[in-house]
Amino acid sequence: MFWIVGRFRNWLKFRLLINQMQKIKAVLQQKTVIFDNLAQRWHQATGGELALLSPYGEVIKAYNGVDAVAQNIIGVSAAGQVEILPQARAIITPLKMHGELKGHLLSENSTLEQLPMLAWAADTFLEYLDSEEALQGMTDELIAAWDQLELVYKITHTLAENSNLGDALNSILSKVSNVIKVETGFILFTYNDSLECVTLGPEWLSELICQEAFLHRLAKQKQAILFNKQDGLREFWPQTPSYVLNFIGISITTGDQTPAVLGLVNNRDRDFTAGDVKLITAVSEQIRAIIDSFRLYQELIVQERVQRELEIAAEIQESLLLKTIPEFRGLTIDVSSQPAFEVGGDFYDFISPDEEHLTVIVGDVAGKGIPAAMFTSMARTLLKIEALRSQEPHIILKKVNEVLWQDLWQAELFITAIVVTFDKKNGALMYANAGHVPGIIYHAKSNTSRLLKATSLPIGIFGYESKTTQYIHLSPEDTLALYSDGVSEAGSPTGERFGIERIQRLIHQHADKSPGILKQFILKELANFQQMEAPGDDMTLAVVKCTLEEPRSERMRESKILKTIPFRYRADTTYLADVSRQVTSACRSLNGLPPDSKGDDFVYLVELAVSEICTNIIKHAYAGETGDISGRIVLTNLSIQIDIYDQGNSFNPNAVPPPISDPMDPAEGGYGLHIVRQIMDIAEYEADAQQGNHWKLLKYLPT
Repeated sequence: MFWIVGRFRNWLKFRLLINQMQKIKAVLQQKTVIFDNLAQRWHQATGGELALLSPYGEVIKAYNGVDAVAQNIIGVSAAGQVEILPQARAIITPLKMHGELKGHLLSENSTLEQLPMLAWAADTFLEYLDSEEALQGMTDELIAAWDQLELVYKITHTLAENSNLGDALNSILSKVSNVIKVETGFILFTYNDSLECVTLGPEWLSELICQEAFLHRLAKQKQAILFNKQDGLREFWPQTPSYVLNFIGISITTGDQTPAVLGLVNNRDRDFTAGDVKLITAVSEQIRAIIDSFRLYQELIVQERVQRELEIAAEIQESLLLKTIPEFRGLTIDVSSQPAFEVGGDFYDFISPDEEHLTVIVGDVAGKGIPAAMFTSMARTLLKIEALRSQEPHIILKKVNEVLWQDLWQAELFITAIVVTFDKKNGALMYANAGHVPGIIYHAKSNTSRLLKATSLPIGIFGYESKTTQYIHLSPEDTLALYSDGVSEAGSPTGERFGIERIQRLIHQHADKSPGILKQFILKELANFQQMEAPGDDMTLAVVKCTLEEPRSERMRESKILKTIPFRYRADTTYLADVSRQVTSACRSLNGLPPDSKGDDFVYLVELAVSEICTNIIKHAYAGETGDISGRIVLTNLSIQIDIYDQGNSFNPNAVPPPISDPMDPAEGGYGLHIVRQIMDIAEYEADAQQGNHWKLLKYLPT
């Protein structure tokens, strides 16, 4: 506000003059006191309520709240005379001094019989005005200077008095109109790319003035324009109404170069003068400063709000991150989560409902600031609750979607998440992916990797449909990498994307390293790729390496072989029924087989698994060629184990994708192997140069 001080530093030099002007103005203001005394005496004598009107019928002063009534009972005739509307219980008399109409005196709640008394009251009031006329004439110029000086001073306080730009400009317009004594006025400007219109006066002005075309026409003028005759005004403003008698306007150039204008219409007492031009020029500078100050103020408010939101969101996000990396026997884990400058919604978690299972979750709320942080908190909590119930990943995601989708839909947000559960007992990995970037599973034995693609739409997207959990067999040294799109979609200075393929390549190159070292290799490569100090999005990377022993080890040590049954069949589908009968018979001979439905289910699942493997051997290993399927059935006190051999073409079972790896691009095949891995405790394959292809299937008896 230092710019205000400089404009009024010279006021101190004129303090004595100003004090004198205040005294003079106080004398003139005594006219109002005289009217109040007159109105009070009139009310006591007649019961009527007086109002002082301008020559045009405007209420200047009223007694006992009659101004609101007066506005509704007066009108202007075709000849331009102010008169009482029919059926109004009021009387009116003109105030004329030396033949010049000065105004009107109106009495509400009065009859025509009281009109002579009202005329006498008007004459008494005029006598006082006449006695002050000389003083008024001598001091008009001085009072005008005072009013203008006071106007500029009041305008400088507008910022402190109003927190709303429209209210501030309306206040300024009202003050200017009172000083220059105009009927109407307006301020037009653009704010946030929209036209804003502040008007003072009748509704016709808003309809006529509040147009971008008029704003730009006046804004093009390099200096103030003044018209005291309609002919010149119509050349500038062809749509000028007949009741617009004179006009003065000025263009205002704001700090951001957006147009703004100030205009005044119909001076009631005189033509506009060069002095008025000087005044509105000074006022326009104040308006420019106020508009610029409000814009700057709003920008600062937005910046402070955004900054505080980011701080709160960062606090929420920080509270969600695990303070320590969990330990789980059979797995080594490392994770990194780096928030962006604009806090997003990345989250991760590790949940272990029991000693046999560990669920890893990585997700991202599509949004920024506090809303994203709050949904992050809710999503993470709900996912954790469902994961603690030892449910399959697709069920976990389905339950969370049922709770959150309506709130997410209303907030126009969604959540992507991948849920991976390690099954230590069976040496398997289960996963479901709700629209998240694909995870990567690296198989050490075959030196291959596959993508854990989306199995459903993101949480909160209309039409979400849960797909079946996908199963993958794990071997020691297999590695899982889960990450957010801040990693895979990170950009280089040239606009190139980091990409999933680059992450896969780095995993293959450093698969023998620990998760912590592998993570550092990826992040270092990413930093070199981006060549920037701060990421543009949150970046989360979780790496898990499988160090599980073969899942059969503990229970196998307790197993005792009771019987071994060899078999050999032609690789032809006509023999599948014979294979099934032999497997069923062997299962039924197990001493520990439950006699109820559990036993029936056990037999059915083993027979189904063997049938699926034999079918795959016939169709794919031999591919129509002749050959044999041989093997043995091993019965123990705890399980049944079936070893199946063939001499057909070998294959990599880890390269077979899950049957539904992408809901928009379902893969063909893989269902049989997927089913076998689901229903058997062990389903392993190996290719041997001498023995050929070997499938090892094992299922423990139900307890």
